[in-house]
Amino acid sequence: MTRKKKFDYKKFSSEIEQIQNDYLDRQPFPYAFFDGLFDNELLDRVNSEIDQSYFSKDVRSIDGVEVKTRSDFEDNESLPDSIRTVFEIVNGGKFLNLVSQLTGIGGLISDPYYDGGGVNVIENGGTLAVHVDGTTQHRMQVARRINAILFLNDDWDVSWNGYHEQWIYTNKNLSPFDENQAWKCIRKVLPKKNRLYFFTTNDHSWHGHAGVLNVPEGVQRKSLISYFYTATRPEADLLFESPHRALFINNEKTLKEGAFDEVEVVL
Repeated sequence: MTRKKKFDYKKFSSEIEQIQNDYLDRQPFPYAFFDGLFDNELLDRVNSEIDQSYFSKDVRSIDGVEVKTRSDFEDNESLPDSIRTVFEIVNGGKFLNLVSQLTGIGGLISDPYYDGGGVNVIENGGTLAVHVDGTTQHRMQVARRINAILFLNDDWDVSWNGYHEQWIYTNKNLSPFDENQAWKCIRKVLPKKNRLYFFTTNDHSWHGHAGVLNVPEGVQRKSLISYFYTATRPEADLLFESPHRALFINNEKTLKEGAFDEVEVVL
């Protein structure tokens, strides 16, 4: 009897070969996504483990900035079985070699401590303001280079918000934190089930989902997140004093009239 594949490496490799030459040229920062690589039954079990809350949680509630719940894993032994299976794939050498092929960043390191990565759950009214990520995994003293997000959401309605949004600030003569800065959303990516989304993370990659979640009772925006690191990083990655934690722009500054005009929507 043939064992059912948990992850389609052949499809992943084939699709990487088709886009790897233009990954670095994508704007406003390098990104890519792949649909249907994981076994859907495995992801159903992951969703069940999240719904049954088989893990410790870190609940965050900063109005207009970060309203969400994420896991608080200590190490691989803290993970429920199916969630652990997914992370064993995305943190493994075969997977990382393919991510290096896609991104052009060699020597990627996964995080055995799950500092910041893991399960993310956002409920009605939740948000994640536009931000750039923290630069460093402090326990290992390595530089954060790539984010990988696996969305887990069945039948996501486009009216619920919760897209992964890519942003820019338009007045380059002002600091991004200036009260008079203007912000524009360039692209919104639907967080649909079994979509694996990558982007290069640095002080240029402003992202989030500033659009506040508007979902029916009982619906959550769920994802699994991994971060990949290298021992060093290019100086051109950095605009702000480093190391730094995530730097947020409050929704009051970004969610203004015209911010979503001409945005590209990826369904």
